[in-house]
Amino acid sequence: MILDRLAKACRFSLSATLARQLGPSSDREHVAYLLAVTRQAVDALTAAPDLPWGNPRDISAQVERAEKGGRLGPLDLLAVGETISSSRQIRKAIGRLPDAASRFGHLVDFADGLIDAQEIERLITRTVNASGEILDSASEDLSKIRREIRLAQGRLTDRLNAIVAAGKSSGALQDAIITSRDGRFVVPVKAEARAQVPGIVHDVSASGQTLFVEPQVVVELNNAVREARVKESREIDRLLDVLSAAIGDRAFELHSTVRALAAIDLALAKARLAGEMGASEPALEPGGPGRQTRIRFLRARHPLLDPKSVVPVSVTAGDAFRVLVITGPNTGGKTVALKTVGLLCAMAQTGLFLPVDPGSTTSVFTGIFADIGDEQSIAQNLSTFSSHMRTVIAMLDQVTSSDLVLLDELGAGTDPQEGSALARALLNELLRGGPLTVATTHYSEIKAFASVTPGVENASVEFDLKTLGPTYRLTIGIPGQSNAIAIARRIGMPERILRDAAALVDPTSIRADVLLQEIQERRQEADRLLAKAKQVDAEAKQLRREALKELRNAEDERRSARELALAEAEDELRIVRDLARRLERQQRTAAALAPVRMATAPPVPEQRRAVETAAETIQTFRREYVPPRKLQESAEIRTGDRVQIVSLDEEAEVLGLEGDYAEVSLGSLKMRMPLDGLKRLGGAKAPDEQRRRTVVAAAPVVSLEIDLRGMRASEIAAELEPYLENAYRSGMPFVRIIHGKGTGALREVVRTMLKVHPGVERFELAGPGEGGDGATVAFFRDV
Repeated sequence: MILDRLAKACRFSLSATLARQLGPSSDREHVAYLLAVTRQAVDALTAAPDLPWGNPRDISAQVERAEKGGRLGPLDLLAVGETISSSRQIRKAIGRLPDAASRFGHLVDFADGLIDAQEIERLITRTVNASGEILDSASEDLSKIRREIRLAQGRLTDRLNAIVAAGKSSGALQDAIITSRDGRFVVPVKAEARAQVPGIVHDVSASGQTLFVEPQVVVELNNAVREARVKESREIDRLLDVLSAAIGDRAFELHSTVRALAAIDLALAKARLAGEMGASEPALEPGGPGRQTRIRFLRARHPLLDPKSVVPVSVTAGDAFRVLVITGPNTGGKTVALKTVGLLCAMAQTGLFLPVDPGSTTSVFTGIFADIGDEQSIAQNLSTFSSHMRTVIAMLDQVTSSDLVLLDELGAGTDPQEGSALARALLNELLRGGPLTVATTHYSEIKAFASVTPGVENASVEFDLKTLGPTYRLTIGIPGQSNAIAIARRIGMPERILRDAAALVDPTSIRADVLLQEIQERRQEADRLLAKAKQVDAEAKQLRREALKELRNAEDERRSARELALAEAEDELRIVRDLARRLERQQRTAAALAPVRMATAPPVPEQRRAVETAAETIQTFRREYVPPRKLQESAEIRTGDRVQIVSLDEEAEVLGLEGDYAEVSLGSLKMRMPLDGLKRLGGAKAPDEQRRRTVVAAAPVVSLEIDLRGMRASEIAAELEPYLENAYRSGMPFVRIIHGKGTGALREVVRTMLKVHPGVERFELAGPGEGGDGATVAFFRDV
């Protein structure tokens, strides 16, 4: 049925045929390739929903005939031409898909197999019209021959019309018409008037009253038409032979084109079917020697059931257990769940997407063995039980650990005690062999066996005792109840019979069913509480994230305010420096004009000390200010990483991870912190890096003056050069260099260095109150 739906989604006859012949592959690499092709086809239809297809045909037979030297007819040529045209359009459309080579590599590979034979396409278009008729434009000779035919027919028709007119007046003709026999034009003559119209009789009516006569006077004209027709036929045959030969020469490419068209259409049909089913791509479990097979289908829907009414089931098997035993009432959905598992595994191994939620996975099984339904045979005298056993015996001879085994109503059809014993023994045998097994049963002994046997797990389909109807939900971990009496009551069994039946049920079984019901109710309550706990945890995490966000915002605002204050302080210092520079110039000008300094003007040394104090304050502020550490956002935290504890603004080391929490070391203190409260700074420190602390030195505080007295001339450069560099880079407007009066040697060395220093704009001797000839004031260029 699935393959029939796939075939209906095809638009190419060959791909529809191939779709019905598909089967699952047991090669994991090939299955991965098939799913990748389907994925690209889904993406292609999403990117280009109106991907052109045209009207290609399966021309394999025509190409094979042409390859062997046979002649193709006009309709055959028309099919070949349409296929070549369609393949050209499809190839161009696939090549125009966005990022075709990287996103749609498999489809591009298919398209590379499509022929590009526009010369043959043009020849066919010029030769054959849409109705399969040979056109006059096929060749000049054909066009000339057809003109001859038309002229000859015109002369013949004119002569016959004259004969008909004369015969009508004499009453020799049966009807005043022109007809044809064996390709020659004749007139219907009355038998008794045969002598009036001499000529050749080509036919006689059934009554014998009418003769179809070719008048003697038009025999040559008929011959001319017939000869022209023969030439036309020969020219058409020649044209067909030429085109057939051209097609035969490209036979290999045309066969490849047909196969490529089928591959592309089949991939697109799988994509269309995926859209119809609301399917998604399953992930393939790792394969290889020693790896166990497993399945994990999330909210799986049986693909043949109505998607509006089907109840999804989630099935997981292969990790903690190899055998899953599904129990529950009849009509509860056990067999549907079993068939769903088998059908989805087969679909995945055929390259089809599955009607499951994303995140579903499956292994690639070497074989899928199933015993489902009643295969009893009257002709072979086989009971239901015998038929099941024969199928199971055949399985045991072939099954391996990489197979999937599906068993419906295990042990049914015989004595319950012996049937359940045989079923348990069979499950034990399968458990030892290692195949992934899913089985359904009613037997309580098998439920108990599954509960106490490692590697075997119970599952149940739910039954609502209030509505007396199945819910079709599958619950793994809890055995189901048969609820036979409840179901019988629901479908109308008389109450007196039900009471008698209830009285005959083993009390132990009743207590077990009650216990199972209590277990189910507690499981449902636990699921409800777990869901509520998850919701509360999610809300708590959200609140924590919001609180951390507010904390970060507050920290950002604090840092922004600090940076703003620093910028304002630096602006103020720049103003003060400019003011000091202007005052210095004013004082020097005043000193040159008046010998006595104004009493109201503050001494320049005091102004310099004020500027130096402001600079020291800002430099201290810079040393104390630690800029925010750049964090590596969205980095995954691992053991050994260095992280920042956001709430403490401290660096720590991750010792271990557990769920959403990490154990971190903060010095000698160890603590447990939520992951969303940490930010990764980087990997573990190298040993040398761990032994040392990198200290970033603040910019040095530079004094407004330097004293070089007592130094040798050769020592001046080593002391003065770095001082000038630091003062200039610190943005100071000027400095005072004390060199003393002495012989003037030190002063000359200082002035020589100042002349060549790129940061010094000018220099001059200090004022009388600042050292006079014993000091030089250097003014820096604006930074």
